[in-house]
Amino acid sequence: MILAKSMEVRENFKKWCVEVNEGETVRISRPKSQDVYLIGADEYAKLSLIRRVSTYGSYFYGKDKITNLKRISDIEKLENNWNNNGAGAFDEKLIKMVRQLAISFEIQPEIFPTANNSIQFEWDKDDGEYLELEVCLDGINVFVIDKDGNEKSFEMTIDKKECNRLVEQFFDETI
Repeated sequence: MILAKSMEVRENFKKWCVEVNEGETVRISRPKSQDVYLIGADEYAKLSLIRRVSTYGSYFYGKDKITNLKRISDIEKLENNWNNNGAGAFDEKLIKMVRQLAISFEIQPEIFPTANNSIQFEWDKDDGEYLELEVCLDGINVFVIDKDGNEKSFEMTIDKKECNRLVEQFFDETI
């Protein structure tokens, strides 16, 4: 990267254009951190693609879903002993299932990794109601607290339609 002052533009512009065309970036410093960058067509195309993908992803999935998909990608990168207490890295199959479930939810949860090699989805409401789906390789552990503080837990198979039905029912009434 070439760092320059705005007063140098006139005398160096042609030279910088050649260098930018060869892949260099020129940063022209301006007052109040309003710098100007000269970038080549390839770099511009990459930035435009990233912006388009981000915009279209938000349009199709919504901001909360995009945030959760990024969160799942971060969980996918966790290595053995990620919690400094011996927790293992997450299985690819589990990550794939969790990603598909997250995409299917209309109302997005909070998402957390657990030390049990599972990933937890959580929803809560202002009145104290709470829904938790702990997704494991072999099924889902469901935990619910209703508005009166009553707790209920059960197990279910991994089924997107059934999970979505639970979430919709939770937001209509407690399970």
